[in-house]
Order: sequence, then structure tokens, then C-alpha cells
Amino acid sequence: MKRVISYLLLILAVFFLQNNIFAASSLILTVPNIMLILVFSFGFMRGSTDGMCIGFACGLLLDIFFSQTIGFSALIYTLLGYAIGLLGQLYYTEFVDMPLLLCLISDLLYHIGVFLFAFVLNGQYDFGAYLTGIILPELLYTALLTLVLYPLLRRADAVIERWETRRTRSFV
Repeated sequence: MKRVISYLLLILAVFFLQNNIFAASSLILTVPNIMLILVFSFGFMRGSTDGMCIGFACGLLLDIFFSQTIGFSALIYTLLGYAIGLLGQLYYTEFVDMPLLLCLISDLLYHIGVFLFAFVLNGQYDFGAYLTGIILPELLYTALLTLVLYPLLRRADAVIERWETRRTRSFV
């Protein structure tokens, strides 16, 4: 139960950070995808079930506040959380090299999904403008934040793990 509450608090904190703090900044035109950093970090560290659950919650929150179609972001984030969770079972490291690569791949796959379902279905086919105007700046910004946030999220996961372990030992 503590893990679920901790995840919900992290999701709300990251949502607030991404959509209020970074969105209000006028330094760069795009906003880093911190919600995606949270999804792939916990998917990578905790597995596909946690990645899917966090992905669904993050995507649903984004859909509720910013989308005309409920479920689109939730689906993409859920699938990414699941896939990253499977990769995390195969390759896990304390270093940030693999998570950084997964961040870039996840963000790129997210934007390809958005382009296919949101733009192509509406008759907009200018992928070059979308790539240079939105995808590349966001990839760079998100990758830079991954270098900072992934170690912090690893520490947060360790704290959550200690809380659960301490609770389990008190019942035994």
C-alpha cells in the first residue's frame, strides 16, 4: 500500500513539475517529458507490471487534462512501461547509460505514436517539421533531465523498498 501511495505522490509531483514549472519557463519552446522519465525509470527498475501501472496512471492524467481523446496517452505510456519493464529484466545497471538510451528510444516511440495517430489521421503529413520543431528539442531536453532525475528516482525507489521491507519485518 505504501508503494501505491508513493507512486501516486511521485506521479502527481512529476505532473506538476512538467506541466507547471517547466511549461511556464520561457527558456525553451518545448517541455521535457518528465512523465515519460518516471514511466521508463520505474519500468526499468521494478519491472513491466509497475511500468504498466505507472504508465497508465501518467497517461490517463495527461489525457484528462490535455487531450480530447481519453486513453490515447494512457495506451502509449502503458505499452512503453511494459516494454521497458521487459528490457529491465534482461539488462539492469546502476549506471545511467542504458536508461538514457531507453529514454531516447521511449520518447522517440512516443512521438511517432502521436504523429501517426494524432497528425496522420487528421491529414497532416509534415513529419520533418514535427521532427525538427518538437521531437528533437524535446529529446535533448528530456535526455539532459534523465541524467539528473534517474539517480534521484533510483534513490526514491530504494526508500520505498526500505519502507516496505521494514513493514514486512514488523509483522513477522
